[in-house]
Amino acid sequence: MKTLHSKIKELQQRQAGTYITSSFLHLGRTVDYRITADEDRTVRGYLAVFNEKDDRGTAPIKGAFAKSLKERGPKSLAKQKILFLWFHDMENPIGQFTELEEDDYGLRFVAVVDEIPEGDRALTQIRSGTLNQFSYGFLYIWDKMEYDEETDTIYMMEVDLWEGSVVSYGAQKETFAIRSKEQLQSQLADVNADLEHFVRQMPRTKQMELRQLLTRYKSLNEIKPESLLDTLDKREPKDQLAIGEYKLDVKQFKK
Repeated sequence: MKTLHSKIKELQQRQAGTYITSSFLHLGRTVDYRITADEDRTVRGYLAVFNEKDDRGTAPIKGAFAKSLKERGPKSLAKQKILFLWFHDMENPIGQFTELEEDDYGLRFVAVVDEIPEGDRALTQIRSGTLNQFSYGFLYIWDKMEYDEETDTIYMMEVDLWEGSVVSYGAQKETFAIRSKEQLQSQLADVNADLEHFVRQMPRTKQMELRQLLTRYKSLNEIKPESLLDTLDKREPKDQLAIGEYKLDVKQFKK
């Protein structure tokens, strides 16, 4: 079995079993979006740019998406093809990819948007420029990653690609903070290994649903109740606090 670099092991401890969303606008670098929305409901752009380092320190290289495209791309015979989603929501597809391929720049796509409310909104806001970024959702393949010390980047030679989404902000921050205590790191690694083993026993479609739920739970679990109360103290009293698209019942934190 391939020996993983310590940088990759560190990432694995933090993110094993997690559904990952990434994009190509990171670290303050401006990237050519190359986005268009035609009158016939066709959207063109890039889901990823090769060798573009993200906030996790990872970057896809050309060829990283090849296996997924062959197995589930628009030209494949798969029933469960790679989805075009609204904000990474597996239950909210807005159309279909008609073209999805790697070129020298990145992962290029052409999609036809369905005549549904979210699809109409996506087209309107892409045309206006309000929405001008895309992102891709995937799973890491740990033995297909290489760390480069010169660039301090983990290059992804292959990823398990499941969807591409239109999003508001491409630059994604870490889902989890790095744990400093060795004991906690060890315990977290054990839990992640057990979780990964359990998830892989499930059908692939259910795997993705469970990974998304776990990612949402872990993200919300990192929010401290004290910070929520500080926010509430500065606003009109409410029983719920909106966090993005989610609403959290904060009555349990009030004295």
